[in-house]
Amino acid sequence: MKKITKIVAAVAGTAVVAAIVGLGVVWTVPSVQDGVMTRMLKARAPSGAVNPILEDGQMHVFFCGTGSPMPDPTRANACSAVIAGGHIVIIDTGPGSWAKFARSRLPAGAIDAVLLTHLHSDHIGDLGEFAVQSWIAGRKTPLDIWGPAHLPEPTKAADDNGRHFGTSGTLDVVKGFALAYDADAAYRIDHHGADYLIPNGADMVGHEIPTPKIDELVTVYDKDGLKISAFLVDHSPVEPAYGYRAEYKGRVVVFSGDTKKTESVARFSKDADVLVHEALNNHMTQLISDALKEVGNDRLGKMAHDTINYHTSPVEAAQIANEDGVKLLVFSHIVPPLPTALSEHMFMRGVADARGKGDTKIAYDGMMVSLAGGSDKVVVSDLR
Repeated sequence: MKKITKIVAAVAGTAVVAAIVGLGVVWTVPSVQDGVMTRMLKARAPSGAVNPILEDGQMHVFFCGTGSPMPDPTRANACSAVIAGGHIVIIDTGPGSWAKFARSRLPAGAIDAVLLTHLHSDHIGDLGEFAVQSWIAGRKTPLDIWGPAHLPEPTKAADDNGRHFGTSGTLDVVKGFALAYDADAAYRIDHHGADYLIPNGADMVGHEIPTPKIDELVTVYDKDGLKISAFLVDHSPVEPAYGYRAEYKGRVVVFSGDTKKTESVARFSKDADVLVHEALNNHMTQLISDALKEVGNDRLGKMAHDTINYHTSPVEAAQIANEDGVKLLVFSHIVPPLPTALSEHMFMRGVADARGKGDTKIAYDGMMVSLAGGSDKVVVSDLR
């Protein structure tokens, strides 16, 4: 036994010495460093070939942002990607979401449309980055961006100079981003050449969705079997605000957008494969509001409390999914942040009872859900 122990110790010692020597060589020999770096880069670099995910006959949903305006180091703001039929359609482009999409190594050049649920900053902040980066990745045609129109009202909040806020719709937002990125586009074309960066690809084209009736679907995107339709939700005073229903080869994914519990989400989620629903835990948010007020920050305490009345609780979303026979309920736009196992446990209080037999998951940045046509399977994978 002692002999075996000595042999094991000798082998272990040799391995440690070899590792130290190897590290020393890598650390001090430039040619070895270059070789290691080259292998790493080749493994990570996007291929010039068509990505198989574009041709696999499935509908995929990739979560590039599952957080909210509340600071969360693990989550970007609202963003989902629908991948099917050779196309990628982005739903919302919240701050930080482009970086999460880029880390997935999904083929950004296949992005040909962005759909905005509404015009809150946490849903549009990275619109410019998605436009320019998908162009750099190979998109040659203008990026179509669909979203709500401005609904005229007699009065809006005004500043001391008489400027009224709330006068913009999606067309104005897109024009603003296009102007902000105009110089960037010119610099890149001049530097790399128009043969490599097709000028048409730098364009962003805004489209405003005709406001539907409360029980109506409006088709927004319909290409190569992938159909995405908009429907009204209740995020008042944000009007209009939309949810989206994506269909491909008989599979259905519904995105609630930001909304309080509303009948339209239930109507259009009937028997859906996946319901991606926003979720704000009222009790936990009230605890945050109370804590802020107790330390003398009445302003932020009041604003935290205000968020409760135009969002949906996890239990309410679970009730919708249960009543509609949804196979998988996915919580996104998570409020508040969930940094610990205890906070996740608190967030899910009452969900299991409300959900019944259906499956439920808390989304995270980098999660992907895949739905094959002609099947009822829902597969969850990790692209982090």
